[in-house]
Amino acid sequence: MSLEATIAIQAVREAGTILKDGFLFGSHEVTQKEDHSPVTDMDYQSSEMICSTLQKTFPSHTILSEESPNALKRTIGNEPTWIIDPLDGTSNFVSHIPLFAITIALVIDQNPVVGVIYDPLHDDLFFAEVGKGAELNGKRMCVSKQTHTKGAMLFAGRGYRDRDKERHGQIIYALEKQTTYFRRLGTAAVMLSCVASGRADSVILTGNNPWDVVAGALLTREAGGRVTDYCGKEWTLESGDMVATNGLIHDEIIKITQEQIASC
Repeated sequence: MSLEATIAIQAVREAGTILKDGFLFGSHEVTQKEDHSPVTDMDYQSSEMICSTLQKTFPSHTILSEESPNALKRTIGNEPTWIIDPLDGTSNFVSHIPLFAITIALVIDQNPVVGVIYDPLHDDLFFAEVGKGAELNGKRMCVSKQTHTKGAMLFAGRGYRDRDKERHGQIIYALEKQTTYFRRLGTAAVMLSCVASGRADSVILTGNNPWDVVAGALLTREAGGRVTDYCGKEWTLESGDMVATNGLIHDEIIKITQEQIASC
C-alpha cells in the first residue's frame, strides 16, 4: 500500500470518529450553501481534520474539500490533488438516518489513483488504488454478476440545482418504465460503494460534484465495474452525470439514457 493510501485511510478513520460521536451524541444547526445544499458544524470539523492530516504529509499537494472556500468555482488541474467530501449524506446525518460516509480521492493528471470511502457507523472501509483492485475491510471485493435490469438493485441520486431535478426526473421516468424501481439513499458515496462491493448492481447520478463521486468511480472500476456518463462515454472529472454498474447491465441502461439526452 502506498504512503498516499495509508494516510488517506488514517484521515478517514480520524474524521469518522468525529462524525460517529456527533451523530450519536450531538445536535447540529443546519445552514445552506450557495448551491442550496445543507452543511453543519460536523462537515467543517471533519474537513478540517482530513485537510490537516493530508497537508502535514503532502505539503506540495493541492487539497479541494467540499467545504473549501469557493469549492464550486475551483478547477482541478494536473497536479496531485486531494478531493474530499468530509460528510456525504448531510441531510441523512441531520435527520439521524444512519446512511452517510466520508470520501477521499487522490487525482493526478485528472485521473483518480487512490480512492477511499468510509462508513463510520458500520465501520466499512472501501479502498482502491489504480491497477491494484478494490477492497472492503481489507478483503478483495468485486461487482455483482446480475445480468439484467429486471430484478436488479438499482440506485439513483441527483444534485440540488433546478436543472438537475428536471434532467434527473426525465431520466428516471424513462428508466423505470423498463427497469426495476430505483432506490434513493441520499448519499452518492454509499450508493457507489454498494455497486463496487456487489451489494447493488447500478447507480445513476445527475449533476453531482467531483467530491461526491471520484472515489466511488475508482472503486467501481477497480472492482470490475464500468463507469460512464449518460451517453456511454467514459466518465471523467468533467462529466456532469454518471452511470456506474457491474458492467453486465451497463448497455441496457445506457440504451435508455441515450434516448433522453439530445446531445448524445
